Amino acid sequence: MALTLFNDPFMNEMERTMNRMMAGFGMPSTRPTGTTMDIFRPFTTGAATTGTVSMPMDIIETPTNYELHADTPGMMPEDVKVELHEGVLTVSGSRQMAREDKDPQGKVWRSERSSYAFNRAFTLPENVNTDNICATIDKGVLKVCIPKKEPEPKVEPKRITVTGA
Repeated sequence: MALTLFNDPFMNEMERTMNRMMAGFGMPSTRPTGTTMDIFRPFTTGAATTGTVSMPMDIIETPTNYELHADTPGMMPEDVKVELHEGVLTVSGSRQMAREDKDPQGKVWRSERSSYAFNRAFTLPENVNTDNICATIDKGVLKVCIPKKEPEPKVEPKRITVTGA
């Protein structure tokens, strides 16, 4: 007979909450049995293995364009990649930081490294002008502007005269 230590509903809920929190930081969330929990699946992609986070983005529609906004603190334009392939716009990027504090003799007393990557893909609607998509980073905010194009006029049905033989 197996001994189960915390078999109460509160502890089960606490475990699920902790797994969601850890997944939000890109850390694996595993149960004691070794099975991976995918509770936070809509917000991370492979966080347990790759550290890639699905970054939250604002999608704004104006009369003339669509805009995607994402917080990218400390990132430079070369850290972010925006690609368009077969009607799918992919926004991805990564950031690595390293900090090392030394005393005057050169002895390291603190060394910290961190990195993260994000990736989002959007299927664009038919009414966008893919030739004029632009992206900028200003004060830690990525803005992707996708201009709309005028819809092509619909062809009116043509009436064909029916004649007798």
